Amino acid sequence: MNHIPLFTPDQIRAAEAPLIEREGEALMRRAAFAVAVETARLKFGRKVLVLAGSGDNGGDALYAAAELEKRGAQISVWQLGSSIHPAIKAIKYPRMVSQVGNPDVIIDGIVGIGARGPLRGAAAEAAEQSKGFPVVAVDIPSGVDPMTGEAEGASISAQLTVTFGGLKPAHILGWEHCGRVKLHEIGIEMGQPWGYSAGIPEWPEPGPQDHKYTHGVVVIYAGSAQYLGAAVLCVQAAARATSSMVRYAGPCPAEVIAAQPEAVTGPGRMDAAVIGPGFGQSPELERLLKENIPLVIDADALTQLSQDAALQQLVKGRQSLTVLTPHEGEFERLAGKKPTDRVADAQELARTLNCVVLLKGRVTVITDGKQIYLVEAGTSWAATPGSGDVLAGVVGKAIAWRPGIEAVASASRLHALTTAVPGGPVTAGDIARALPQVRTRILNHGLAHHDN
Repeated sequence: MNHIPLFTPDQIRAAEAPLIEREGEALMRRAAFAVAVETARLKFGRKVLVLAGSGDNGGDALYAAAELEKRGAQISVWQLGSSIHPAIKAIKYPRMVSQVGNPDVIIDGIVGIGARGPLRGAAAEAAEQSKGFPVVAVDIPSGVDPMTGEAEGASISAQLTVTFGGLKPAHILGWEHCGRVKLHEIGIEMGQPWGYSAGIPEWPEPGPQDHKYTHGVVVIYAGSAQYLGAAVLCVQAAARATSSMVRYAGPCPAEVIAAQPEAVTGPGRMDAAVIGPGFGQSPELERLLKENIPLVIDADALTQLSQDAALQQLVKGRQSLTVLTPHEGEFERLAGKKPTDRVADAQELARTLNCVVLLKGRVTVITDGKQIYLVEAGTSWAATPGSGDVLAGVVGKAIAWRPGIEAVASASRLHALTTAVPGGPVTAGDIARALPQVRTRILNHGLAHHDN
């Protein structure tokens, strides 16, 4: 149920250097065996094509092909570097080719995690010809940036990526290029990670002495005459995320209580607050920014914040946790630019405003300027009206329980897991209603992360 560490290419290379020095070719063969095993599990057929660069990735791919040859595979090799790795000698009957042809599976060993930029020349042609064939990438698909996951120009798109030592940022940020990612431990000892793919290591579960206040009371400022549903969805999500109390302080109490009679209205205890979903411009934002409580600023409140320098100064000076939850348009209004590098740009905004930024998307980025958590949802069905209102409610409930970036990341993962439950088109109401089911699965079965 833990968060999964992510490491930069430099961290991986530094960690593997002493192991390479000690073990040399044996380490490469161990990695290659893992590639061969995962490729064989694809039920790939007999014809295997290796796209072989001249570096160690090419060596891994060639050694993997040699293992598959022992299982009866016919191996073709397209040399795409200035030289061929000595691992070619491990293949008894390599057939050298200069086009993809009609293989059952392709092993991509053109370039590894040290490369940057698009593929060129024959490698670019190989990437183009590979489209439509099953591809297993060694460490990372060639032409995909190992940090950002972006592929500008010619690149490989894999159905399966086999990696070693630790996951890289691109395995989450570039999910559409990497396909399913399988991590194999080959003896590399890693240190402090760059960031995490968020899981749910903890979530509040009431014990025998707990009561409705134990895990914190969140107050919801949401909804308006035009956007009644935003209030209902935000409150429903908060009420279903944990067992503790939800207080509603917006202008639609009758509609909210009709939909969620467990919510309470009026003044009272407040351990955290959410403001913004369908709420419009409001003086309540300034008042809440001056309160010493954790605060989620969402939707209309983000727009108000982006237009008011004085409110931004209040955010910067807060001692309590402040969470901003922008989509890309809201981010642009806050930061004055579109997020091009989603992680770096979110970090910059978090540092500027002294807050946690939750930048929404198929891959959600959560950062306080230093710590980084990524949530790859496994589906894009959350791109539906009201889904953000649900997320705001879940995040608000999480920080009422335990104010901190880790709780924000876990709340985002819970939202993503819940979105995937129907397995198809989903409404925001469906997401809110499914929260208890997914929360129960987490507590009973340890489900906290989609299969990488």
